[in-house]
Amino acid sequence: MTERKVEPFAVAQMVERYVESEIRDAEKFSNRDVLDDSGVYGLHQLAADVYALGFNEGVTTEGWRQLEARRRAREITRTPPGQDQEDGGQ
Repeated sequence: MTERKVEPFAVAQMVERYVESEIRDAEKFSNRDVLDDSGVYGLHQLAADVYALGFNEGVTTEGWRQLEARRRAREITRTPPGQDQEDGGQ
């Protein structure tokens, strides 16, 4: 069985505030329905999935930045001072 992703506390609070506002709106307006527990669970799961995508994208981006920094460092050590890499120093 796969483990359910959990969103950070601040994101969970945002979801709950949204649910509460939906409940208030359903009390005020006849064209609004209250989310049931399944709907609230689905919102929390969506928030966790979106957060995980963003987190994973950040990890990928940071890895790429570090790779590029290492590449630049290697190029700097290979290129003699004062010699432009593209024109061969001419």
